[in-house]
Amino acid sequence: MVRGLAALLPPVRVVPGCPYSCDPAAPDPGCPAGPHDGPRDSPRDGAVSQERPVILAELPVGATEDRLAGSLDIERVLTAGTTAFQPGLLASAHRGVLYVDEVNLLHDHLVDLLLDAAALGVNYVEREGISVRHASRFLLSAP
Repeated sequence: MVRGLAALLPPVRVVPGCPYSCDPAAPDPGCPAGPHDGPRDSPRDGAVSQERPVILAELPVGATEDRLAGSLDIERVLTAGTTAFQPGLLASAHRGVLYVDEVNLLHDHLVDLLLDAAALGVNYVEREGISVRHASRFLLSAP
């Protein structure tokens, strides 16, 4: 039923290439992938945006905190020698739907992290020498 709901929702406009699904009409000034250009949403002013279906992100029962919130991108650290952030499911679910099946089987700290992000609309990650904040507003479905 949740998959059907996601398919019925209207498509969203996003900044092309932004893994955080920033809204081109009101880009997040603190987006880790930004800065994005200012509000430009109408076709007459050369808006840079694309339309895509609403994302349905699913949180598996065995998920880790790194998978949910995001973590250090080890591949970029080892290949390029730069500190980089790998977004998690909270970034994928921004402006979409986050489906959690069997929420009662999740570890307590994951439930706390999930509820904090849902209540605040922001995900904060501070670990391994990185400090990242990104918007995380989503429809939470946990039957």
